[in-house]
Amino acid sequence: MLDLTEGRPFRALLIFALPVIGGNLFQLFYTLGSAAVAGYTAATKADQVSVLVNNAMMTAISNYVAQNYGAGKKDRILAGVRASLLQTEALNLLMCAGIILLRHPIVTLFIANPSDEIFSYANGYLLTVAPFYWLLGLLAVYRTSIQSMQNGTAPFAACMIELVMRLAATIGLTAAIGYMGVCLASPLAWAGACGLLIPVYYRMIRTLNFADT
Repeated sequence: MLDLTEGRPFRALLIFALPVIGGNLFQLFYTLGSAAVAGYTAATKADQVSVLVNNAMMTAISNYVAQNYGAGKKDRILAGVRASLLQTEALNLLMCAGIILLRHPIVTLFIANPSDEIFSYANGYLLTVAPFYWLLGLLAVYRTSIQSMQNGTAPFAACMIELVMRLAATIGLTAAIGYMGVCLASPLAWAGACGLLIPVYYRMIRTLNFADT
């Protein structure tokens, strides 16, 4: 059993609450039906390709920004972030097109002989989420760049915004519009986090005082 008598209260409460939240969300998904669960599961596995690609770009920009921040090169940070945004969004555009065009074969990689209903749910998720990969790209680049400039508070706050937005969309929107609320959870979470991180990044850049060398 989790020991709640030691450690930081915020962390302890979060660790205790997350499994309960997960269980409640699973129950909510289950009420949509087994076909919805199967379609959603297959679609999110395909969706992980975009996450892996964006994570790779995060690793690159993290090292780049950290080194140039340490060297006091503001102009190179700006140039590197711009280049990373172009590269990341180009890859996200390709992934969006590929996943939308190949969504049926992709689903069959994870589910043998899926029914038309399962295809319908998987299509609904992929056609809703894939066009918003550009938001995931913005989130990946700006969050990593901020962390690499020794600001951990804003990225943590962005994670909390993502969590709240996902819960609100999954619970609130699903009650109102059904399965589409589940599909909109990720794009809304990405948008909410970007709404915090992008202004924070440019404010940090403006306040950097070291001279370029």
